[in-house]
Amino acid sequence: MNISKKKILIIEDHDSIRFLLGTMLSKSYEVVTKKDGMEGMAWLVHGNLPDLILLDMSMPRLSGTDFLKNIRQSGFFRDIPVIVVSGNDGEEDIKNCLRWGIYDYLTKPFNPIKLREKIETALLQYNARAVLN
Repeated sequence: MNISKKKILIIEDHDSIRFLLGTMLSKSYEVVTKKDGMEGMAWLVHGNLPDLILLDMSMPRLSGTDFLKNIRQSGFFRDIPVIVVSGNDGEEDIKNCLRWGIYDYLTKPFNPIKLREKIETALLQYNARAVLN
């Protein structure tokens, strides 16, 4: 039986963190990495649909906040679960992200075990919602 892996889009401008996340998750998931929000949006609008997005907030060209606003206003991408992994730990940043419907917000440095748990839970909830609709 061929069970396809869930696809995770990682949008992170720091090469080392993008590499770390990609390496950490690629054994369990199909991983696509992009270095900023513009690359992430371009990948999405070319017909790609991930099961989950890991998103940094502070990036050049298109910030995490603007990326989040764009996908939440889109009919195609609005329901994709997003977990923010950011160096910004300001309460206002977190509240704004929650208003835009993120699944969770983790600050850097992040706990890899906790991140994996959040990803697994988000994917389970997303799949359960998709089955019910």
